[in-house]
Amino acid sequence: MVEEVLVRERESLSTEHIACGEELLRRIERAGLKFVAAYWIRDRTAEVPRWTLDIVTPEVDKKGTLRSYRRINEHDLKPPRVSCAFGVSIIEVLGLDYSFFKQLKSAIRSKTSLSDVPVSQLVVGNTMVDLYIYQFPASNSHNK
Repeated sequence: MVEEVLVRERESLSTEHIACGEELLRRIERAGLKFVAAYWIRDRTAEVPRWTLDIVTPEVDKKGTLRSYRRINEHDLKPPRVSCAFGVSIIEVLGLDYSFFKQLKSAIRSKTSLSDVPVSQLVVGNTMVDLYIYQFPASNSHNK
């Protein structure tokens, strides 16, 4: 029982990561990078579940993934540095046509846009995920 609680606690998303993600999103938004969704996600079915920060932006569809990563990395490292700088391995930059994002929109089905919402054990396709949503569109918007 104690071990189960410790394992669950270790897997939780820290308040520091939530704050740092929010800081990074504010910076890239101020720099003109538009995104339609941003959220921390952890695949509970993965062999080693880990949190990643997904940023869904139309820029990926227009200019490519690599250029989008570069723009985000510039704002992560720009002085003053984001308090807990994230490496590329923890950030996923996705386009609107990314299949998992479409599945996630179908699974959430919110009539209003969501912000600052934790979601636990959501079934998406063949997987179960935990989320911390910074921004997520209503199910009737961005229907690509």
